[in-house]
Amino acid sequence: MRNIYLIFRRDFLGYVKAWGFWLSLAAVPLFIIIGAGFGYFAASSSPVRYYTVVEPGNVISEAIDAEFRRSEARALEEFKSLSGRGEGVQTDAASAAATARKFVAVPAPAKTIDELTPYLAGEKKVAGPGGEKPLFAALILSPDGRTLEYWSSDVNVSGLRFSAETAMRDLSRRDALVAAGLSSDFLKTADEAAVTVAEFRPRETAEQGAEVTTADRAPAIVAVALAYFLWLMVFSIIQYLLMGTIEERSNKIFDTLLTSVKLPELLSGKLLAVFAVTSTMMLSWGLFAGVGAAFGASQSPALMEMIHPFIAAATDPALIIPALISFMLGYVLYGAIFMALGSLCDTIQEAQTLLSPMMILLMLPMFAIFIAFNDPGSPVIDYASWVPLFTPFLLILRMPSDPPLWEILAQMALMAVTTALIVWGATKVYRAGAVHGAGIGDLMGMIKGAAGMKPKAG
Repeated sequence: MRNIYLIFRRDFLGYVKAWGFWLSLAAVPLFIIIGAGFGYFAASSSPVRYYTVVEPGNVISEAIDAEFRRSEARALEEFKSLSGRGEGVQTDAASAAATARKFVAVPAPAKTIDELTPYLAGEKKVAGPGGEKPLFAALILSPDGRTLEYWSSDVNVSGLRFSAETAMRDLSRRDALVAAGLSSDFLKTADEAAVTVAEFRPRETAEQGAEVTTADRAPAIVAVALAYFLWLMVFSIIQYLLMGTIEERSNKIFDTLLTSVKLPELLSGKLLAVFAVTSTMMLSWGLFAGVGAAFGASQSPALMEMIHPFIAAATDPALIIPALISFMLGYVLYGAIFMALGSLCDTIQEAQTLLSPMMILLMLPMFAIFIAFNDPGSPVIDYASWVPLFTPFLLILRMPSDPPLWEILAQMALMAVTTALIVWGATKVYRAGAVHGAGIGDLMGMIKGAAGMKPKAG
């Protein structure tokens, strides 16, 4: 055990002392903070844009303004629900920012597009609530009343056009209802009178209630998150194991190490070191997410109520125990494969030829994660979970669907046996590559030798 610890300490300290490790550790929280900051800054600093509507009356301009008011009301309701505020709360600065009007109607400075072009091009300005500004867009009703022409120099900002399209549909429906002798609120009244579709699930006891809640969906979401977490860890170890092994092989460090420790101890120490490195990164990111969630919960009781079912699901032994077993076996399985392949490479270019098939292999569980998110009980997930290379990921995804106990135990046993065989084979390959200098070209011969097949005579 002491030799394993020494190898572990040597490799772990070697990784964490590198600048790349600390940059990778800080990258995710930094990008999240910067991304959130940019998003908030973009939303709050978006300029107010002037538009005008050219029409015989003011029906269209009123319809567009009504659509903006509906959008602002929806945004305010979403803000209240996220912040845990009840109805009737006065709008403060934060809610005002969430519902701030970004498009403001101004009187038309001209009636034709030729006369409006200087205003749209910024050569002339129009007066409005925010001072004089160029005209962002002009909506001109065609003479036959069948087309509302949208003119703007900025073709990338389409919020005003979408709002105008929605307003025109609502206006057309209202006119059609009135022409048919119905109230303009007829469709709204009909929608409110529609039969409500409520979602329920059977329970063991009546006290548990029957209506489906977030707590019912939380286990599946947590399982997908754990499976992706494992995939991210496996993806992260490729760089460390391949590059570290290549460097030690090219520098003849293996010869020195193997004079002091046995090969199984060397492999165990290296796997533990990389596991500690990736775990440190993941736990740091998890701690950052936890602190952020705790801060958000302290600011909003509603957010705490939303998070609580996911915490309960993540601490459920029926999910977390199979997840931990899958984590450990999956990490050892893939770690042994990457370490063995790295021992056969002398250069990074050689390692890159091995990365493509391994990346394809790793993308298959990712596709399964997407399928499981939409349909955890899909037969694809059930059948693929019997493939040992996919079992570490897919067993986690199956747990919220309550698979039979014998299937869980059988898949764990299959995964354990496969991992043992992979480790045994990887040890042979590692010995051949690290100690005897075998290369990628010798890999097929080693596989045939392990299978009892005699290589062809040269």
